[in-house]
Amino acid sequence: MICPHCTANLKRTERTGSRCGTCKQPFVFEPKDNPLALHDVKVRRLVAKLSEDGHWYTTTQLWYAAARKANKSANDGTAGCGIAVPILIGTVLLAIGLFGDTPALAVAGVVLLLISATVIALRLAGVIKREVAVKMPLQQFRKEILGGWTRVYGQPPGGIVDEPNVRPGPPPPQPAFAILCPDPAVLACLRVNDVERRFNAALAANVAGLPPATPVAVLRDASLDGEIFLATARHELAGRRVVDLGLRPRTVLAAKDPFKLRTKARDPQRVAWLKNHTDLNPRELEWLDDGWSSPVAALRPAQLLTRVRKVATHFGGADDPARRAAAAIGFMTWPAA
Repeated sequence: MICPHCTANLKRTERTGSRCGTCKQPFVFEPKDNPLALHDVKVRRLVAKLSEDGHWYTTTQLWYAAARKANKSANDGTAGCGIAVPILIGTVLLAIGLFGDTPALAVAGVVLLLISATVIALRLAGVIKREVAVKMPLQQFRKEILGGWTRVYGQPPGGIVDEPNVRPGPPPPQPAFAILCPDPAVLACLRVNDVERRFNAALAANVAGLPPATPVAVLRDASLDGEIFLATARHELAGRRVVDLGLRPRTVLAAKDPFKLRTKARDPQRVAWLKNHTDLNPRELEWLDDGWSSPVAALRPAQLLTRVRKVATHFGGADDPARRAAAAIGFMTWPAA
Protein backbone atom coordinates (compact mmCIF):
# COMPACT_ATOMS: atom_id res chain seq x y z
CA MET A 1 0.00 0.00 0.00
CA ILE A 2 1.09 3.58 -0.70
CA CYS A 3 1.34 6.45 1.79
CA PRO A 4 -1.19 9.14 0.72
CA HIS A 5 1.33 11.87 1.66
CA CYS A 6 4.70 10.80 0.22
CA THR A 7 3.68 7.78 -1.94
CA ALA A 8 6.16 5.55 -0.05
CA ASN A 9 5.33 1.87 0.24
CA LEU A 10 3.84 1.31 3.68
CA LYS A 11 5.08 -1.56 5.77
CA ARG A 12 2.41 -3.92 7.00
CA THR A 13 2.72 -2.52 10.54
CA GLU A 14 2.20 1.03 9.22
CA ARG A 15 -0.96 0.36 7.21
CA THR A 16 -3.19 0.72 10.25
CA GLY A 17 -0.92 3.03 12.24
CA SER A 18 -1.23 6.72 13.00
CA ARG A 19 1.59 8.06 10.77
CA CYS A 20 3.87 7.15 7.88
CA GLY A 21 7.24 5.70 8.86
CA THR A 22 8.96 7.52 5.97
CA CYS A 23 7.58 11.08 5.94
CA LYS A 24 6.21 10.97 9.52
CA GLN A 25 2.99 12.65 8.37
CA PRO A 26 -0.13 11.70 10.35
CA PHE A 27 -2.97 9.84 8.74
CA VAL A 28 -6.51 11.18 8.98
CA PHE A 29 -8.05 8.05 10.45
CA GLU A 30 -7.12 5.49 13.05
CA PRO A 31 -9.11 2.29 12.41
CA LYS A 32 -9.60 1.69 16.13
CA ASP A 33 -11.17 5.12 16.58
CA ASN A 34 -14.07 4.89 14.10
CA PRO A 35 -16.90 2.34 13.86
CA LEU A 36 -16.15 1.58 10.20
CA ALA A 37 -12.46 0.78 10.89
CA LEU A 38 -11.40 3.24 8.17
CA HIS A 39 -7.86 4.33 7.45
CA ASP A 40 -6.51 6.66 4.77
CA VAL A 41 -5.34 3.97 2.39
CA LYS A 42 -8.69 2.19 2.55
CA VAL A 43 -10.55 5.43 1.79
CA ARG A 44 -8.35 6.03 -1.26
CA ARG A 45 -8.99 2.48 -2.43
CA LEU A 46 -12.75 2.96 -2.09
CA VAL A 47 -12.58 6.27 -3.95
CA ALA A 48 -10.64 4.67 -6.80
CA LYS A 49 -13.26 1.94 -7.12
CA LEU A 50 -16.21 4.33 -7.07
CA SER A 51 -14.65 6.75 -9.55
CA GLU A 52 -13.43 4.15 -12.03
CA ASP A 53 -13.79 5.21 -15.69
CA GLY A 54 -14.06 8.83 -14.58
CA HIS A 55 -17.41 8.48 -12.84
CA TRP A 56 -18.62 10.87 -10.17
CA TYR A 57 -20.09 9.42 -6.99
CA THR A 58 -22.10 10.71 -4.04
CA THR A 59 -21.44 10.94 -0.32
CA THR A 60 -24.04 8.25 0.31
CA GLN A 61 -22.38 5.86 -2.12
CA LEU A 62 -19.02 6.33 -0.39
CA TRP A 63 -20.76 5.85 2.98
CA TYR A 64 -22.19 2.51 1.92
CA ALA A 65 -18.89 1.43 0.35
CA ALA A 66 -17.04 2.29 3.57
CA ALA A 67 -19.56 0.31 5.61
CA ARG A 68 -19.54 -2.80 3.41
CA LYS A 69 -16.97 -4.82 5.36
CA ALA A 70 -18.51 -4.10 8.77
CA ASN A 71 -21.95 -4.74 7.33
CA LYS A 72 -20.87 -8.11 5.95
CA SER A 73 -19.53 -9.25 9.35
CA ALA A 74 -22.79 -8.18 11.00
CA ASN A 75 -24.77 -10.29 8.51
CA ASP A 76 -23.23 -13.56 9.66
CA GLY A 77 -25.33 -13.45 12.83
CA THR A 78 -22.42 -13.87 15.26
CA ALA A 79 -20.46 -10.62 15.05
CA GLY A 80 -20.31 -8.06 17.81
CA CYS A 81 -18.97 -7.61 21.32
CA GLY A 82 -22.35 -8.63 22.71
CA ILE A 83 -21.53 -12.28 22.12
CA ALA A 84 -17.72 -12.13 22.15
CA VAL A 85 -17.47 -10.75 25.70
CA PRO A 86 -19.40 -13.54 27.46
CA ILE A 87 -17.44 -16.14 25.45
CA LEU A 88 -14.17 -14.57 26.60
CA ILE A 89 -15.30 -14.28 30.21
CA GLY A 90 -16.64 -17.82 30.22
CA THR A 91 -13.36 -19.17 28.86
CA VAL A 92 -11.33 -17.27 31.47
CA LEU A 93 -13.58 -18.42 34.33
CA LEU A 94 -13.42 -22.01 33.15
CA ALA A 95 -9.62 -21.90 32.93
CA ILE A 96 -9.25 -20.32 36.37
CA GLY A 97 -11.69 -22.79 37.87
CA LEU A 98 -9.96 -25.83 36.39
CA PHE A 99 -6.36 -24.83 37.06
CA GLY A 100 -7.06 -23.04 40.34
CA ASP A 101 -9.16 -25.85 41.76
CA THR A 102 -12.21 -23.54 42.08
CA PRO A 103 -15.21 -25.58 40.94
CA ALA A 104 -17.68 -22.69 41.33
CA LEU A 105 -15.76 -20.53 38.81
CA ALA A 106 -15.49 -23.46 36.41
CA VAL A 107 -19.25 -24.03 36.59
CA ALA A 108 -19.92 -20.32 36.01
CA GLY A 109 -17.63 -20.41 32.98
CA VAL A 110 -19.39 -23.46 31.54
CA VAL A 111 -22.79 -21.79 32.02
CA LEU A 112 -21.64 -18.64 30.20
CA LEU A 113 -20.22 -20.67 27.32
CA LEU A 114 -23.41 -22.72 27.02
CA ILE A 115 -25.56 -19.57 26.99
CA SER A 116 -23.31 -18.02 24.33
CA ALA A 117 -23.44 -21.15 22.19
CA THR A 118 -27.23 -21.20 22.47
CA VAL A 119 -27.51 -17.55 21.44
CA ILE A 120 -25.26 -18.16 18.41
CA ALA A 121 -27.29 -21.21 17.38
CA LEU A 122 -30.57 -19.30 17.70
CA ARG A 123 -29.19 -16.42 15.62
CA LEU A 124 -27.96 -18.73 12.90
CA ALA A 125 -31.32 -20.50 12.89
CA GLY A 126 -33.12 -17.17 12.54
CA VAL A 127 -34.99 -17.53 15.84
CA ILE A 128 -33.33 -14.43 17.31
CA LYS A 129 -33.72 -11.54 14.86
CA ARG A 130 -30.64 -9.39 14.68
CA GLU A 131 -30.79 -5.82 13.38
CA VAL A 132 -28.19 -4.95 10.75
CA ALA A 133 -27.52 -1.25 10.19
CA VAL A 134 -24.63 0.98 9.15
CA LYS A 135 -22.60 1.54 12.30
CA MET A 136 -21.99 5.23 11.59
CA PRO A 137 -24.92 7.55 10.70
CA LEU A 138 -24.60 9.39 7.40
CA GLN A 139 -24.40 12.83 9.03
CA GLN A 140 -21.60 11.64 11.32
CA PHE A 141 -19.82 10.22 8.27
CA ARG A 142 -20.09 13.61 6.53
CA LYS A 143 -18.72 15.45 9.56
CA GLU A 144 -16.02 13.11 10.82
CA ILE A 145 -14.84 11.21 7.76
CA LEU A 146 -15.26 13.71 4.93
CA GLY A 147 -14.64 16.67 7.22
CA GLY A 148 -11.48 15.10 8.63
CA TRP A 149 -10.22 14.23 5.17
CA THR A 150 -10.78 17.78 3.92
CA ARG A 151 -8.99 19.31 6.92
CA VAL A 152 -5.85 17.21 6.38
CA TYR A 153 -5.71 17.08 2.57
CA GLY A 154 -7.25 20.46 1.80
CA GLN A 155 -10.09 19.11 -0.34
CA PRO A 156 -12.68 16.29 -0.36
CA PRO A 157 -11.84 12.92 -1.93
CA GLY A 158 -11.59 13.17 -5.72
CA GLY A 159 -14.79 12.74 -7.72
CA ILE A 160 -17.22 13.07 -4.83
CA VAL A 161 -20.41 15.15 -4.87
CA ASP A 162 -22.65 15.73 -1.89
CA GLU A 163 -26.19 15.12 -3.11
CA PRO A 164 -27.78 18.17 -1.38
CA ASN A 165 -25.52 20.36 -3.55
CA VAL A 166 -26.72 18.82 -6.83
CA ARG A 167 -29.54 20.78 -8.44
CA PRO A 168 -31.64 19.46 -11.35
CA GLY A 169 -30.68 20.83 -14.73
CA PRO A 170 -33.06 21.45 -17.63
CA PRO A 171 -34.71 18.18 -18.72
CA PRO A 172 -34.34 16.93 -22.31
CA PRO A 173 -37.00 18.55 -24.52
CA GLN A 174 -38.06 15.19 -26.00
CA PRO A 175 -36.77 12.42 -23.74
CA ALA A 176 -36.67 8.89 -25.11
CA PHE A 177 -37.60 7.54 -21.67
CA ALA A 178 -37.68 8.53 -18.01
CA ILE A 179 -35.95 7.13 -14.93
CA LEU A 180 -38.08 7.12 -11.80
CA CYS A 181 -36.15 6.80 -8.52
CA PRO A 182 -37.11 7.95 -5.02
CA ASP A 183 -33.51 7.94 -3.72
CA PRO A 184 -31.92 11.43 -3.89
CA ALA A 185 -28.38 10.00 -3.81
CA VAL A 186 -29.04 7.86 -6.89
CA LEU A 187 -30.68 10.73 -8.77
CA ALA A 188 -27.72 12.96 -7.91
CA CYS A 189 -25.30 10.29 -9.16
CA LEU A 190 -27.19 9.98 -12.44
CA ARG A 191 -27.29 13.76 -12.90
CA VAL A 192 -23.59 14.40 -12.30
CA ASN A 193 -22.71 11.53 -14.62
CA ASP A 194 -24.75 13.32 -17.30
CA VAL A 195 -27.35 10.60 -17.82
CA GLU A 196 -29.98 13.09 -18.99
CA ARG A 197 -27.99 14.21 -22.02
CA ARG A 198 -26.00 11.05 -22.68
CA PHE A 199 -29.09 8.87 -22.84
CA ASN A 200 -31.76 11.50 -23.59
CA ALA A 201 -33.49 10.50 -20.36
CA ALA A 202 -35.63 12.49 -17.93
CA LEU A 203 -35.11 11.98 -14.21
CA ALA A 204 -37.85 12.10 -11.58
CA ALA A 205 -38.27 11.28 -7.90
CA ASN A 206 -42.03 10.66 -8.16
CA VAL A 207 -44.73 9.97 -10.72
CA ALA A 208 -45.87 13.61 -10.72
CA GLY A 209 -42.44 14.68 -11.99
CA LEU A 210 -42.45 12.38 -15.02
CA PRO A 211 -42.86 13.73 -18.55
CA PRO A 212 -46.07 12.57 -20.27
CA ALA A 213 -46.28 9.56 -22.59
CA THR A 214 -42.67 8.34 -22.21
CA PRO A 215 -41.79 4.80 -21.11
CA VAL A 216 -40.47 4.62 -17.55
CA ALA A 217 -37.61 2.70 -15.94
CA VAL A 218 -37.84 2.37 -12.16
CA LEU A 219 -34.79 2.25 -9.87
CA ARG A 220 -35.58 1.43 -6.23
CA ASP A 221 -34.36 -0.42 -3.16
CA ALA A 222 -34.90 -4.12 -2.69
CA SER A 223 -37.18 -3.54 0.29
CA LEU A 224 -40.81 -3.38 1.33
CA ASP A 225 -40.83 0.34 0.52
CA GLY A 226 -39.15 -0.31 -2.83
CA GLU A 227 -41.66 -2.96 -3.84
CA ILE A 228 -44.61 -0.79 -2.80
CA PHE A 229 -43.10 2.13 -4.75
CA LEU A 230 -42.78 0.00 -7.90
CA ALA A 231 -46.28 -1.47 -7.60
CA THR A 232 -47.81 1.96 -6.99
CA ALA A 233 -45.96 3.47 -9.95
CA ARG A 234 -47.19 0.69 -12.24
CA HIS A 235 -50.75 1.29 -11.08
CA GLU A 236 -50.55 5.07 -11.56
CA LEU A 237 -48.85 4.67 -14.95
CA ALA A 238 -51.32 2.15 -16.32
CA GLY A 239 -51.10 2.20 -20.12
CA ARG A 240 -47.42 3.16 -20.15
CA ARG A 241 -44.50 0.78 -20.44
CA VAL A 242 -42.82 0.45 -17.03
CA VAL A 243 -39.54 -1.45 -16.69
CA ASP A 244 -38.10 -2.54 -13.34
CA LEU A 245 -34.35 -1.80 -13.16
CA GLY A 246 -34.12 -3.16 -9.60
CA LEU A 247 -32.98 -3.74 -7.12
CA ARG A 248 -35.06 -6.91 -7.07
CA PRO A 249 -35.04 -9.13 -3.96
CA ARG A 250 -34.38 -12.19 -6.11
CA THR A 251 -31.23 -10.52 -7.49
CA VAL A 252 -29.97 -9.72 -4.00
CA LEU A 253 -30.69 -13.26 -2.84
CA ALA A 254 -28.71 -14.67 -5.77
CA ALA A 255 -25.76 -12.26 -5.43
CA LYS A 256 -22.46 -13.46 -4.00
CA ASP A 257 -21.80 -10.51 -1.68
CA PRO A 258 -24.76 -8.10 -1.60
CA PHE A 259 -25.04 -5.13 0.72
CA LYS A 260 -27.88 -5.98 3.10
CA LEU A 261 -29.62 -4.24 5.98
CA ARG A 262 -32.15 -5.61 8.44
CA THR A 263 -34.72 -3.99 10.67
CA LYS A 264 -36.45 -5.51 13.68
CA ALA A 265 -39.73 -3.90 12.60
CA ARG A 266 -42.20 -6.17 10.83
CA ASP A 267 -45.13 -5.25 8.58
CA PRO A 268 -47.12 -8.42 7.77
CA GLN A 269 -49.99 -6.42 6.24
CA ARG A 270 -47.78 -4.92 3.54
CA VAL A 271 -46.16 -8.29 2.89
CA ALA A 272 -49.62 -9.79 2.44
CA TRP A 273 -50.53 -6.97 0.04
CA LEU A 274 -47.43 -7.66 -2.03
CA LYS A 275 -48.25 -11.37 -2.08
CA ASN A 276 -51.65 -10.60 -3.62
CA HIS A 277 -50.62 -7.80 -6.01
CA THR A 278 -47.11 -8.61 -7.28
CA ASP A 279 -45.19 -11.51 -8.83
CA LEU A 280 -42.75 -11.84 -5.91
CA ASN A 281 -41.98 -15.49 -5.21
CA PRO A 282 -42.32 -17.08 -1.74
CA ARG A 283 -38.61 -16.82 -1.01
CA GLU A 284 -38.59 -13.09 -1.79
CA LEU A 285 -41.66 -12.49 0.36
CA GLU A 286 -40.10 -14.41 3.24
CA TRP A 287 -36.90 -12.35 2.91
CA LEU A 288 -38.83 -9.07 3.00
CA ASP A 289 -41.03 -10.29 5.84
CA ASP A 290 -37.87 -11.06 7.81
CA GLY A 291 -36.90 -7.38 7.72
CA TRP A 292 -34.17 -7.55 5.07
CA SER A 293 -33.45 -4.89 2.45
CA SER A 294 -30.70 -3.75 0.10
CA PRO A 295 -30.31 -0.07 -0.88
CA VAL A 296 -29.91 0.81 -4.54
CA ALA A 297 -27.56 3.64 -3.49
CA ALA A 298 -25.04 0.98 -2.44
CA LEU A 299 -24.43 0.24 -6.14
CA ARG A 300 -21.36 1.90 -7.63
CA PRO A 301 -21.86 4.51 -10.37
CA ALA A 302 -20.54 2.05 -12.96
CA GLN A 303 -23.18 -0.48 -11.92
CA LEU A 304 -25.98 2.10 -12.08
CA LEU A 305 -24.83 3.31 -15.51
CA THR A 306 -24.73 -0.26 -16.79
CA ARG A 307 -28.40 -0.70 -15.88
CA VAL A 308 -29.32 2.59 -17.50
CA ARG A 309 -27.35 1.80 -20.65
CA LYS A 310 -29.10 -1.54 -21.11
CA VAL A 311 -32.60 -0.09 -20.85
CA ALA A 312 -31.64 2.92 -23.01
CA THR A 313 -30.90 0.67 -25.96
CA HIS A 314 -34.52 -0.49 -25.90
CA PHE A 315 -35.96 3.00 -25.56
CA GLY A 316 -33.86 4.74 -28.22
CA GLY A 317 -31.63 6.64 -25.82
CA ALA A 318 -28.35 4.91 -26.68
CA ASP A 319 -25.14 6.54 -25.47
CA ASP A 320 -23.74 7.66 -28.84
CA PRO A 321 -20.33 9.43 -29.10
CA ALA A 322 -21.74 12.61 -30.69
CA ARG A 323 -24.17 13.20 -27.84
CA ARG A 324 -21.46 12.41 -25.29
CA ALA A 325 -19.06 14.93 -26.87
CA ALA A 326 -21.73 17.61 -26.88
CA ALA A 327 -22.58 16.85 -23.26
CA ALA A 328 -18.97 17.46 -22.20
CA ILE A 329 -19.42 21.20 -22.81
CA GLY A 330 -20.24 22.75 -19.47
CA PHE A 331 -20.22 19.38 -17.72
CA MET A 332 -17.51 20.37 -15.25
CA THR A 333 -19.74 23.04 -13.76
CA TRP A 334 -21.23 20.30 -11.56
CA PRO A 335 -20.31 20.76 -7.90
CA ALA A 336 -17.41 18.69 -6.60
CA ALA A 337 -18.31 18.75 -2.92
